[in-house]
Amino acid sequence: MPTHIAGKLNYSDYFRSMFGERLKAWGYLIILSIIWGSSYFLIKIGLEDSHGNERMPPHLLGALRISFAFIALTPLLYKSFKKLKKKHVLFVIISGVVGNGLPAFLFAYAETKLDSSITGMLNSLVPIFTVLIATIVFQFKLKWNHFGGLTIGIVGAVMIVYQKLFLTNISIDDTIPILMIFLATFCYALSLNLIKYKLQDLNSMAITSISFAAIGPFCIVYLFTTNFFDRIANQPNFIEGIGIIAILAFVGTAMAVLLFNNMIKISTAVFASSVTYFIPIVAILLGFTLGENVSILQLSGIGVLILGVFLINRK
Repeated sequence: MPTHIAGKLNYSDYFRSMFGERLKAWGYLIILSIIWGSSYFLIKIGLEDSHGNERMPPHLLGALRISFAFIALTPLLYKSFKKLKKKHVLFVIISGVVGNGLPAFLFAYAETKLDSSITGMLNSLVPIFTVLIATIVFQFKLKWNHFGGLTIGIVGAVMIVYQKLFLTNISIDDTIPILMIFLATFCYALSLNLIKYKLQDLNSMAITSISFAAIGPFCIVYLFTTNFFDRIANQPNFIEGIGIIAILAFVGTAMAVLLFNNMIKISTAVFASSVTYFIPIVAILLGFTLGENVSILQLSGIGVLILGVFLINRK
């Protein structure tokens, strides 16, 4: 109910408390959709130039992306470690590995074979896995809309990959990239649930900076064991790739994860995963600039998948 001041109703405070966090959550959702929708485009042009020549191999792209994000978040570590409790340590490390580390490499490897638009569409599986994990592990109560949304979402995912898997002669090498995307989205969903159910009392700045601190140093060390510096000296377009991945890391990883974790804190895990409503749209539009073709069946599939996500989020 509205509060009373001097005998009058203070409606401004009432509506601010009622709608403030909701509007903030939707603002985060829109910004993140644009940032993450363009991340698949940046990964693609980071891997190869406009002529199809390799700019950067996927293992270097993944390691460099995490390293840059870790460096960007290092100034936040001092205050973050002060808020870290013993009960948080394991879950923050797991969140860093499955929510940031593994997907960075999985998406990079997958996009050596898949179009960025297809990758962006399949990212919409995150809410599907989110509900499954929440139900199995965290006793989330599955209702009719969740069950219906899961079923419809799986049908949509099959429609997206149907042409690639069933209408062409494929080998095991063609299926592995799709399985990598499935695993990456599962990792995102697992991390999302850990943040919501196990790290609720730790702020988003601490979660983000410490989770990258758990994996960033290992990626930096790994870069020194590769031909990273030889490529800088001898491969001109490699430096262009570094610039692209720097943008991806600082904006699409470090800043975006801060926003995403904060959105989870002020909303729900399922609402936060709804960023996947809009990511495919941005990914498809940017994919057109790379000459990628999206079939009617795939567009229909993403429509069906988003319908499933909508049902999952229906109260």
